[in-house]
Amino acid sequence: MGLLVLAAVAGLAAVERRGFLQAMLSRPVILGPLCGLALGDLGAGLLLGAVLELLFLGAVSLGASMALHETVATAAIAGGAALAGQRLGGQQVAVAALAVAVGLPLAIAGRLAEAAFDKGNQRLDERARRLLLAGDARGAMRCNLLGLAAPFALSALLAPLGAAAIGAAATLLLTAVPRLARPLELAFAAFAALACAAAARSLRTARAPFFFFGSAGTLLVILALGRLHR
Repeated sequence: MGLLVLAAVAGLAAVERRGFLQAMLSRPVILGPLCGLALGDLGAGLLLGAVLELLFLGAVSLGASMALHETVATAAIAGGAALAGQRLGGQQVAVAALAVAVGLPLAIAGRLAEAAFDKGNQRLDERARRLLLAGDARGAMRCNLLGLAAPFALSALLAPLGAAAIGAAATLLLTAVPRLARPLELAFAAFAALACAAAARSLRTARAPFFFFGSAGTLLVILALGRLHR
């Protein structure tokens, strides 16, 4: 049942991302917690949503330039982390690191599929124009709905499949090799530093290099101090 809810949330977010409303509800910082909540682990969604938002902060589709599909990747990663966390009874940060490693390629797959859908939408647009000129407003509306169906179906399919794969892989690996939990926690801290640096780098300001290196360096220093006190 949880995966069906995740499919619906991810599909609607994909439609909102480019085709309807565009109120930024599809951004990782909002979508991550929603997907975590859908699968019973709000904490995993909050943790990953914040970090993925930083990573994808500069990813914006402008004209013909297509950004990585942060929506489908976030839904799969947050959903998979929630599934694995419940099965393992904890190890949230280690699970988050594995979820990111397995799920990030979906951002690329989503962009490729979205580019293919856009070509189909061009044909739908031409058809809708002909129908409007012929006085068939309902027919033109159906073309619009068909154009929204493709991104919905893409995310509604990829997100739960990705979440199931991530959940299974993380559970299997951490059950078989529990000692990997500590290195994975460190890997996630390094990934968070990278995400902070990527967000700072996307700023259009002369101070961007300062934020770029400062944010990553600060997180790594905090990580090092934390290890010394353990």
